[in-house]
Amino acid sequence: MPGTFFGIEIGRTGLAAAQVGQDVTGHNIANAGTEGYSVQSVDQVATDMTASADHNAVPVGEALGTGVAISRIQRARDQFLDTQVREATSSQNYQAGLRDTLKQVDDAFGEPSDTGLNSALGAFFNGFHDLSNNAEDVGIRATTIQKGDALTRVLQGVQQRLTSISTTLNEHISADVKNLNDYSAQVAALNVTIRQESAGGHPVNGLLDRRDLLLDKFAGLANISTLNNADGTVNVSIGSQALVVGTDAYAVTQGSLTANGDLKQGELAGLIEGQGEVGVYQGKLNALAGSLAAQVNAVHRAGAGLDGTTNQDFFTVTAGREAATIAVNPTLEAHPEQLAAAAAPTPPASPIPPQSDATNAVLLAGLKDKTDTTSGDPLFNNTLLGFYQQTVTDAGGRAASAKSAAASAGATLTQLGQQRSSVTGVSTDSEMVNMLKYQRAYQASARVVQTMDDMVGTLINNLFSNR
Repeated sequence: MPGTFFGIEIGRTGLAAAQVGQDVTGHNIANAGTEGYSVQSVDQVATDMTASADHNAVPVGEALGTGVAISRIQRARDQFLDTQVREATSSQNYQAGLRDTLKQVDDAFGEPSDTGLNSALGAFFNGFHDLSNNAEDVGIRATTIQKGDALTRVLQGVQQRLTSISTTLNEHISADVKNLNDYSAQVAALNVTIRQESAGGHPVNGLLDRRDLLLDKFAGLANISTLNNADGTVNVSIGSQALVVGTDAYAVTQGSLTANGDLKQGELAGLIEGQGEVGVYQGKLNALAGSLAAQVNAVHRAGAGLDGTTNQDFFTVTAGREAATIAVNPTLEAHPEQLAAAAAPTPPASPIPPQSDATNAVLLAGLKDKTDTTSGDPLFNNTLLGFYQQTVTDAGGRAASAKSAAASAGATLTQLGQQRSSVTGVSTDSEMVNMLKYQRAYQASARVVQTMDDMVGTLINNLFSNR
């Protein structure tokens, strides 16, 4: 049968439960702004009932409640929402990485502009048109050569900007791979602690929050998948590439992630794909510069300068690095009279062409609208200007599409993030209600203890007063 102080003990459990509830509420409020924190709540259960032998007080077969106990302090978490948010994070970061890269590529061309490559190409060929009207004017020859020099500088400038973008991407990719490996090591270390603490019956809510925050960061970099183990640890992988297995972490490289096509989403995937896009446009610029040099040089070599100079290139270029190395032949810059505006005389004619002969200048000017008919050439069935304009249009279109895709992915992530926050986030309004609830529960339990104490006091005083 419960003892004399049974009621006081029940009140004591109520005080303890209310105190824990108030402490958890305070902890939630204190962490309302903490990144990755999951709101916690107190689960209370009625303690086991006890049978009474005093059947005058309690009917036969009935039992008395013994109070309340805290069964656990749990954190609010929805694994399904976590998975959705991480997948959306990977998708959004992938699209954002690609968007930012393609915007930089589009900006590198700087079109439309009076100082862009389109304008420089037009001015260059117009220079030959002007020369065809005054072939004997050395000043116009020098101006035409200067326009060629300006064109090569614009080509080199665009390629340098693309190279700079590629270099920055390489550095960013290396940093992301390092972060992946750092996160793997941190998750493995947390797995060790969580397994030990869980086995010892100790609370691990804070550790789980820290691990989930790391998994969110993981998802920002790559398309991770996770597997929860029975011992409290979690495995992390990217496709077939394991990063964390239990308490062991495995380092990855860019090559190992891309070798089997495991990397599909996340910032890292977006940057690597963006790097490939930069390479494509660098290749197109090289093709343009190479074709420009080849076409102009072929016509220029067949003509003659004022002094009869023939078989001379207008441009110099290095194969494989055409856009970065294209330049005007320094001999022409020093001797503009050697610019081959005239047709080469046919022997036994004089090796010196007529001063006003502009036959070759007309042919050079005509290259502006000449369609490439070389099968297999990148410019096949296109003009120099047409190929460049097509390249710029493609870059602009790709950048616009990537921007739209990133905006859509961002909207999805925002929606899912809000849904998860409604589950895991701290609502200060709700916590204030909880605070008041536990305060009232504490006050009521204290009143129970006081009342029981008064009853015991009455009993004791009555016993002694009859002696």
